[in-house]
Amino acid sequence: MPSSGKNLTLLFIINVFAALYMNIAGVFIPLFIRSLKASVFEVSLALFIGNTLSTIMTMVGGHFSDKYGRKRTMILSGILWLTTPLLFISTRSWPETVLYNAIGAMALSFFIPSRSAMIMDSAERSMIGRIYGLMNISWPIGGIVGPFIGGVIADKFGWSAFFLFLSVLASLYTLMILFLTESKGRPVETEGEGSKILSWEIVLTLFFFVTMHVLANTSRGIMSTIFPFYLTERFGKTKTEVGVFFSVGFGVATLISQIPGGILADKLGRKRTMVYSTLPLPFLSALFLATNDYLLTLLLYLAITSFWSTTWPASTAYIMDMAPSARKGFMVGIRLTSVRLGFTIGPLIGGFLWDNFNVQTIFYVLALLMTTSFLMALLLKERV
Repeated sequence: MPSSGKNLTLLFIINVFAALYMNIAGVFIPLFIRSLKASVFEVSLALFIGNTLSTIMTMVGGHFSDKYGRKRTMILSGILWLTTPLLFISTRSWPETVLYNAIGAMALSFFIPSRSAMIMDSAERSMIGRIYGLMNISWPIGGIVGPFIGGVIADKFGWSAFFLFLSVLASLYTLMILFLTESKGRPVETEGEGSKILSWEIVLTLFFFVTMHVLANTSRGIMSTIFPFYLTERFGKTKTEVGVFFSVGFGVATLISQIPGGILADKLGRKRTMVYSTLPLPFLSALFLATNDYLLTLLLYLAITSFWSTTWPASTAYIMDMAPSARKGFMVGIRLTSVRLGFTIGPLIGGFLWDNFNVQTIFYVLALLMTTSFLMALLLKERV
């Protein structure tokens, strides 16, 4: 379609703003809630409630994307993201953050399905993995720059300036969406195409696919929740240093994995890419038990993030291969629901373990979750 090149370029820029926003908020909002005299478990409870709402709304976001259009649904996410930091500025106690965090988390449920479906609307099937991997470079750009900038602003200028900066990012994100061209409608699916999604083979494959993502992202959710506290309380790091850690541990890690992940998805196959990428994760997670060295901890975090993020293009292409043409947004919503469910359960588990057990127990749990996720990947079919 004539507008596909323009849309992909704009989507890349929009995704950079979204990645900046999400990485800054994801790293530092837990520290902000902690600064309001909340325990680690109370912080995780606030994150859990927000992520629960986001999980519930994810497939709704995919349905909205299919029914009302990708562009309109993304504009809604921009309004929610713009509202959230303005509310945080006036916060005086940690219970207030529960609602505000929920609003911000819900915005993600409208953005990701719409963004992914619009990319797929513009891509040829044989190139989906590579195009998605190329577009995913926008995530590490935000992941590298965002946490560092957020940490500097929070350290030097305080939390009010930090949240005002987030509102500027949300405004730029929403402004860029206005220049998108809405994806053209797809042909109405045939009876056979529509029934494909209801077959027993598809249902069983979806079960393995969803379980794999729930387990791995529960592990990731635990890590993302406890590591800001692990760095500040175990290693004595400042907010800026925490930001640098996540810039490398998430931003650089995803930057080096996306294009190779897309190429592998198309050349090696969706399932094989997911299996080979998850294979090292249990071992790497267990290695946290063997070190108290900060640099080695950073390298392990980078390796885990890099291997797991290599699955992203293959994972999205895999579920798109199963999707009827008129249900792409909904199918992306299923994938995102499994991701969000993991990031809903993970922070609650992480906060509970942090407050009630030693940190070694947490690393055992991470390794166990990644092992089970790998087993689920093995049970997937290469093509459905």
